[in-house]
Amino acid sequence: MGELGLGKKISYALAGVSLNLANLVISQWLLKLYVPSRDEALVDAVLFSAIFLLGRITDGIAEPLVGYWTDHHRSRRGRRIPFIAFGLVPAALATLLLWTPPFPHESHWLNAVYIFIVVQAFFICWSIVANPYLSLLPEITRDGKERVDIATMQAGFIMLGTVVFAFMGPLKDAFGWASMGMVAGGLTIITFLPTLFAIKEAPSPDTAPRDEGFSPRLIFDWARTTFHNRPFVIYLSAAALYWLSLNMLTLLIPFWIQYVLHEPDSSVALVMAPFLAANVAFFFVFNALSRRFGKFAMFALCLAGTGITMPLLWLTGMVPLSPMAYTQVVMGLAGAFIAGYIMLQPAILADIIDHDEKLTGRRREGIYVGMQAIFSKLSMGISIAVASVLMYAGGIEKPTELGLKLIMVLGGAVSLAAFLVFLRYPIRERDGKAYFVTGSPSAS
Repeated sequence: MGELGLGKKISYALAGVSLNLANLVISQWLLKLYVPSRDEALVDAVLFSAIFLLGRITDGIAEPLVGYWTDHHRSRRGRRIPFIAFGLVPAALATLLLWTPPFPHESHWLNAVYIFIVVQAFFICWSIVANPYLSLLPEITRDGKERVDIATMQAGFIMLGTVVFAFMGPLKDAFGWASMGMVAGGLTIITFLPTLFAIKEAPSPDTAPRDEGFSPRLIFDWARTTFHNRPFVIYLSAAALYWLSLNMLTLLIPFWIQYVLHEPDSSVALVMAPFLAANVAFFFVFNALSRRFGKFAMFALCLAGTGITMPLLWLTGMVPLSPMAYTQVVMGLAGAFIAGYIMLQPAILADIIDHDEKLTGRRREGIYVGMQAIFSKLSMGISIAVASVLMYAGGIEKPTELGLKLIMVLGGAVSLAAFLVFLRYPIRERDGKAYFVTGSPSAS
C-alpha cells in the first residue's frame, strides 16, 4: 500500500479512541464491579481472577489464529479489512454486556457463568477486530519517520479515548455501570467505521504468504518462527513486563481513590486529569525527541521513567502535600513516560516486521500483532490475579493502603526489569531507515 494523505491517516488513526478505551475500562473498573471487596463480591475474588485469566488464555489462542488467517487471506477487499468488518458489531456488543451482570446486587453462581461467557466472547471478538487493524500500519508506509507521525496521530486519538476513560467514574455514578459499556461499545463502532470506508486495502501484496492451509501445525510453525527474529524476542520480553506494570497502575486507581485518598469514585477524573495533560504534551515531545535521538533511546527512557515513578506513590501521606495533590503529581509524571511508550510502540513493531520480511521474504504483520497481543493480554490477566491478592495485604475483607502501595512498588520494579531487557534491542534508525548496531546479535 502506498503512502496515505492526511484524511486517510486520520481515518485510520481515529480507531485509537476505542482501541485502548475498552481495555482501560475493563482494567480499571471490571474488578471494581465484580469484586469491590471480599464481603461485597458478585463473584468470588479468586474465581474472578481465574475466569479473567482463562479469558486471556482463550485470547492467546485466538490471536495467532486470527493473525495467521489474515496473513493468508485473499479477497478483493484485501487481507485485513474483511475481518474488521465482520467482528466490529460483536466486539461492541460484548463490550456492553460485560457491565450487565444478571444479579448486580448479590453474589450468585449465575454471575460467574455469565462473566465467563462474556469475557470469552469479548476477547475473541476484539482479536478479530484489533489484530487486522494493527496489522495495517506496517503496510501503510515503509518510511520510518512517517510511521512515527502516524503512530503519534494514533496515540493522540488513544489519548482522546483516555479522556473519555477519565470520566467513566462520574458517568458510572450518574447513570450506572451499564453506561460504561454503552459508551465504550458505541465508540467502538463509530471510530472503526472510517477505517472500513477510507482505507482501500490492496487485494494482496506480492509478499503476502501463499495459502498453505489452516492446520494447527502450520499455525504453530508460523507463530514459532517469530521467535527466530531476535529483535522481536527482546522487544516482546520488555513489552510484556511493561504491560504487567502498566496494568497494575491502571486497575489500582479506583481502589486507591477509595482506600488511600478516601474519596468517591467520581474523583478518578481528578487523578486522571494531570495524567491526561502530560499525555497531550509528551506525545509531541517524544515525537520530536525520537527524531533527534532515535526510537530506541526514547523507548528505553519511557520504560525506566515509569519504573522510577510508580514507587513514588508509596510516599503518599508522608510528604508535605495533601494525599490527593501528591497522587496527582505522580500521575502526571507517569503520564509523560506512558505517553512516549504508547506513541513509540507501533513504530518499533513496524521496524521489527520489516526485518522479518528481510529474513523470510514475506509480509507477516498479522502473526506479529497476534503474538504481541498474546503476551500483552496475558500480562493483564496476571496483573489482575496478582493485584486481587496483594491489595489485601495486612487485611482480610477490604483492600488496605499497605497492599495498594506494595502493588505500586512491584509495578515499578517490573518496569525497571523491562528497561534492562530492552537495552539489548539491536535496531536503530538513521534518516528514517532502520539498521542493526555493530556487534548486536543478529535476528537469524
